[in-house]
Amino acid sequence: MKGSGISLLRIILPAFVFCLTLALGAFLLSDRVVPTANLRAFSLLYDIKQTKPALDLREGQFYNGIPKYSIKIEKKYPDGISIKGIVIYDHTAGSGNKTVILADSCRMYSFMGDRYLRMDLFNGNYYVEEEKASGRKGKDQITQFVRTRFANMDLVFSLASFDLNDTDENLFADNRYMKGIKELTASIDSMHHHMLISKFKVYGSVASSYKLHMGGYIPPPQDLIREKETLDSLKKLRVALRDSLRLIADKGKSDSLRNPVDSIPKKKLATKPFTRVRNKTTRGVVKSKSKNYQAKKKLEKKVRLDSLFINSDSLVTLVKHKMDSVYDKQGVRDQVLSRAVGNARNIKSTLNSNVLKMRGLKTSMDSHVVEKYKKYAQAFSCIVMFLIGAPLGAIIKRGGLGFPVIISIFFFIIFYVLTSVGDKWAKSGVVDGLYAAWMANVVLFPIGVFFLKQARKDAKIFDADFYSVWIDNAKNWWEARMKKKQTA
Repeated sequence: MKGSGISLLRIILPAFVFCLTLALGAFLLSDRVVPTANLRAFSLLYDIKQTKPALDLREGQFYNGIPKYSIKIEKKYPDGISIKGIVIYDHTAGSGNKTVILADSCRMYSFMGDRYLRMDLFNGNYYVEEEKASGRKGKDQITQFVRTRFANMDLVFSLASFDLNDTDENLFADNRYMKGIKELTASIDSMHHHMLISKFKVYGSVASSYKLHMGGYIPPPQDLIREKETLDSLKKLRVALRDSLRLIADKGKSDSLRNPVDSIPKKKLATKPFTRVRNKTTRGVVKSKSKNYQAKKKLEKKVRLDSLFINSDSLVTLVKHKMDSVYDKQGVRDQVLSRAVGNARNIKSTLNSNVLKMRGLKTSMDSHVVEKYKKYAQAFSCIVMFLIGAPLGAIIKRGGLGFPVIISIFFFIIFYVLTSVGDKWAKSGVVDGLYAAWMANVVLFPIGVFFLKQARKDAKIFDADFYSVWIDNAKNWWEARMKKKQTA
């Protein structure tokens, strides 16, 4: 096609349009279809794992697959029905091995679509150990042992425990693989808010142990306070917007259900309707009084704090003197030291538990961020791979189909390795999830643009002659330089 005079861009334009459609379809698929498919697949896999294996009675071994029963057989015949020597422990009463059934032979088969198992027992004994009250109001207990001999006994067991149960899919809905972009964004915001709350709780829990030095309050950093205020304002705005939309919807419903006769304008009444008169002056006085009271309280609090800071040195000196006097008493020193060590250990354990909790939240949030941006990055990777693969067909003219496929697989391996490394880095907190998801595309996109530019110029970057010319020029330059040195 290039030999006939058609430009490269015109040749690859239909394939590029198809690639754009493929990228859009991949994005919609990963955002809408894949989470639902993952949710159903994971729930089905969990149900399969929880399903018990088929009934398999083995000779000389106890089988506990049937709930509340333990069965042991001596010999099982090839027909799968006849059994010789069987022992059955009945645990339905929940009182231990107090009910035992022994039989010389048995015929075992299922019925009603393998929902029930029937055992026909022959020539056996039925042993039951019972506790019966006797004497005065059950004060004395007499254990009775009952043995019943039978020639034939039928037992029916339910095999419902072997069925595949349908687990509620909402149990797995919190996983990041089961969420779309909207759900991932909501989860990220929620986890970020939980992290801020946990950080504020850390400051509050630790400050309670430093009432003497810091007054029981450790101020959080200003950036943390601003971030929390921003999130709280956004949350309030979101709630107000939701309430206003709900109010508009309710008003629209009420207007649609209103009687058409009510919409007809009525004549004005001759008498004025009753109106409640409020005392505006009294209300203003009460309001001004409340403002003055609040200002007075703020002033008293400020004066109290100022006096506390002014007398802080004398207060610390006085407290230190009293602590030293107590500390010097005999028998008090060990008690004070042990209590101080206990408080320090409590503070350390509290900090460690909060750090582990926030670290888990951070890891989960980073995983959600990577999963969110991977939906965009994987769709865009179709375009990146097209920019790499399409020019290779025009640049590589020898080797048929094999050599271009090898080069394409090489770049795909690079893409896979960069994606995996970025995912691990993001989960470990080394890089941000946005950069980790787009790292492979950022590395390979310039290579694709370079290949496209070289294909338009009909460059021979994959031909040996292209590099041999460079090597020959380098050799000639080196030889000319060495000759110049020798003549000098």
